[in-house]
Amino acid sequence: MNTTVARTEARCGAHWLQALDPTGRTALLVSLLSRFNHDLRTPLNTILGWTHLLQKGGLDPVRIQHVADVIGRNSRDQTQLLEEFVDDGRAILGVLQLQSAALQIDEAVGQAIDRVSSMLTLHGVFLQSKLATADVSVNGDARRLTRLAYRLLAIIVRRAREASTIEVESAVNHGACTLSLSGSAYEPDWSDAALLDLRISTLIAALHDGELHVGPDTTRPCIELKLPRL
Repeated sequence: MNTTVARTEARCGAHWLQALDPTGRTALLVSLLSRFNHDLRTPLNTILGWTHLLQKGGLDPVRIQHVADVIGRNSRDQTQLLEEFVDDGRAILGVLQLQSAALQIDEAVGQAIDRVSSMLTLHGVFLQSKLATADVSVNGDARRLTRLAYRLLAIIVRRAREASTIEVESAVNHGACTLSLSGSAYEPDWSDAALLDLRISTLIAALHDGELHVGPDTTRPCIELKLPRL
């Protein structure tokens, strides 16, 4: 393995996982808590602000409906954020309980692509998918694997150059189902937030007996998820 790949995977991915010790898990959990504290404030502040408007009264029915919609949307976002935080914390601690069953990875990836569609529009990025494992099954937790695929897609989208195309491919190689994601990056290196997501993704992949590998090219990063096929 060349030094560039070694440096990349020493920070996240399968080789980082091999060197992870209890101190590293604690540091990772502290980073997760810090981000959760920051991310929780946005929907919470929105809910509090709009609730204050309702309490003041004097709003017409149309405005009340709009306020209710905003509160409902942010409440759902907050619930999802909390669920994902709990899952991530359990993954870091190695106690995440999976509801495993046979599933097709292409189906999970398709759901993740649907979820990331609004982010693609926001960033002005296109997506090209070539999913070739429709008849291939893996053993895993459908909800967690769909979330994992979404997390990896979101990492690539956030780093993608405007008007660039992200490529998503699935295939079978040497008895493993592989999912590859790549796209041109506008940043020269991974951000702390992206590294945190990659490290958590590595842990979740390992819980499914899989591996996560991150390519060395910083201008067009490639993330590859490998899962054993049934």
